Amino acid sequence: MRVLFVVPRSFNPKQMYREYPLGVGFLATLLQQSGHEVRIIDQNASAIDDATVLKSAADFQPAVVGFSVMTPNYPVARKQIRQLKDQQPSLRVMAGGIHATLFPEDLIDDGADIVVLGEAEGSIVELIACLEGGREPAELPGLVFRKAAGETVRTAGRSEPVPIEDLPIVERYTHHSMFASRGCPHHCSFCCNYTGTVRNGVAIPRIDRVVAEMEYLRDTYGAREVFFADDIFLLRKHDILEFCLACVARDLDVKWIGQLRANLVDPTLAQAMRAAQCQRIYVGVESGSDAILQRAKKGMTTAEIRRGVSAALAAGLRVKTGWIYGLPGSLEEQYASIKFMLELRPHEISIHQLIPFPGTIYYSQPEQFGIRLAAPKAFESFCYGGLEGDIQFDYLTHGQLVQLLEDTAHALESEGYVSSDSARPGAEYIYTTPLSQTSMNVFRSSASAVA
Repeated sequence: MRVLFVVPRSFNPKQMYREYPLGVGFLATLLQQSGHEVRIIDQNASAIDDATVLKSAADFQPAVVGFSVMTPNYPVARKQIRQLKDQQPSLRVMAGGIHATLFPEDLIDDGADIVVLGEAEGSIVELIACLEGGREPAELPGLVFRKAAGETVRTAGRSEPVPIEDLPIVERYTHHSMFASRGCPHHCSFCCNYTGTVRNGVAIPRIDRVVAEMEYLRDTYGAREVFFADDIFLLRKHDILEFCLACVARDLDVKWIGQLRANLVDPTLAQAMRAAQCQRIYVGVESGSDAILQRAKKGMTTAEIRRGVSAALAAGLRVKTGWIYGLPGSLEEQYASIKFMLELRPHEISIHQLIPFPGTIYYSQPEQFGIRLAAPKAFESFCYGGLEGDIQFDYLTHGQLVQLLEDTAHALESEGYVSSDSARPGAEYIYTTPLSQTSMNVFRSSASAVA
């Protein structure tokens, strides 16, 4: 059976990530191993327009199309689902991902035939077998689907997750990314934590398997740099250290980039990471106010962040930091971030407005935090990269937020930072804000840090 997976672009053109969609890649590889003909259209990686997506689908003539749906790309996914169904009425459409898991009935109303709740690796092969055989998947767990009579049905439970060590090694394109672990044990209020939506808990494989996969990417695809797409790279300090020692012992010669919590990093670990050819790390700082961090349940203090970033910089790692303006807190507390940025002096600073994404308490109980959503299902506003008027804060007016961003830009530029709009390849210190026209490609070398 021909199966096509589509990863739609974000509704906001600034928010475009060209890393391999590993979740979709796992599903595609499992189906290929079961004898199906599978293709992936990743609109971000391919930088193609919507018309090209439709033409590519028409050329391939799949029997089933699966959409990967996140909140930022939902408006585009909804349109493409309807267009594909108009183009090929007999087409069966599946949808999965965080947004589809949270709003399955909406996706059914948009034209999807089946929504997979949570992780799909454990059920995708059997689901496609049902569709190929013309059977309703009523016995499979974790599905929402519309029966032939028009009734929408939700099956019980969720499919059992495939152990991370049993997930296949998938074919990559563009750049090389992989998971060293899955899930996140933390509960930051601003994050749609996968543990409670798509992913079932956390999982860490054997370190030798992680290194072996890097060797496979190096030897098979010529990979010389790998981006680890983990929410938090390997989750635990001793596992990161074991990984670093293994890379050195096996003379891996592959550079890598990871996302870490700052409180995991100390001088010993930072030096070990550098010796293991770690080039860059991405640290979510969020705010320079301890009060804001505590309210947001970050589980970390500015002192811990300071120690971690300082250790990474001292070891020679390139450090990118993420910040969120608009987390619940006073105007004075918001301004504390500027001072903290200048104190930390990371290489890259990426600032976003708080987006209360579905799946967070800021979305389900916004009034409790002084957040007002003019239209909770106007998901065109739920994209990083801009200033969204449909999202308002009692503690921070739109004018104050704009002024805060302008003051931040002035302070950073006075200390040698360059806006992503004007940064040239190789720029040492770069920043981007919602006022910027371009965003930084977070996981590239400094020679090509601006997307």
